[in-house]
Amino acid sequence: MPSLYPNLEAEVASPDSNTANMTEYISVGEALKLVAPFKGEKRDVLAFIANLDTAFEVIDPINEGTLFKFVLTRISGEPKTAIAHRNFGKLGRVKIIFKEYLHREENTRLSC
Repeated sequence: MPSLYPNLEAEVASPDSNTANMTEYISVGEALKLVAPFKGEKRDVLAFIANLDTAFEVIDPINEGTLFKFVLTRISGEPKTAIAHRNFGKLGRVKIIFKEYLHREENTRLSC
């Protein structure tokens, strides 16, 4: 008689498993769904950065350039202006712009 309960050791990945060991990737289109459009709201910066990280972790590294180009189209507001004036080819540099944007606002609020 089959068991009603799944064999957790055999059917569920270890909680210590690392996503870097993945052998399957999702498409650029699917990864892009993880990244909601950023409209310049400070409260959304950290979530946007976390979603970027997730999207880039689950695609084939060969497709990073393509995903990067699509992600740039989802950014608006002050960060879009800062990014447009520079030639960014790396995700890390874009994340730095977002972190500077967030900290600049925090410093402005504290000085008022």
